[in-house]
Amino acid sequence: MDQYGKIFVVVAVLAVILVGIFGYLFYLDRKIGKLEKEVEDKLSKNKI
Repeated sequence: MDQYGKIFVVVAVLAVILVGIFGYLFYLDRKIGKLEKEVEDKLSKNKI
């Protein structure tokens, strides 16, 4: 494999890693958002 082919492998591996990281961050953001909403709902119910 020449240099030209190796760079595509490196770019592909980095792209997969970045997509995985961004996917995980998106998942965490949604999970944290749901937890924040649950906490807000419980706090608002306790005030009444």
